[in-house]
Amino acid sequence: MTLVRIGIRVTGHLIDFCSVEALELADGASISDAIDLLGIPVEQVGLVSIDGQAVSRAKRDQTRLVDGNEMVVMAPLTGG
Repeated sequence: MTLVRIGIRVTGHLIDFCSVEALELADGASISDAIDLLGIPVEQVGLVSIDGQAVSRAKRDQTRLVDGNEMVVMAPLTGG
């Protein structure tokens, strides 16, 4: 099985779920697969970006990660 290695940055209270700096996934894994592997409940995830580009919630299942991607997972913005 071929693996891809991506960089991970988790922000806000999501650090309580995960504090890794990199993740190895099966080739063809999606953003949703990575979030599952990180152990972060999907309802706790706000914005996700790959290499600086925001990825909408609707596209997380279809967006495939490739070796060297940098993924940022942010908690939802709250407050006022």
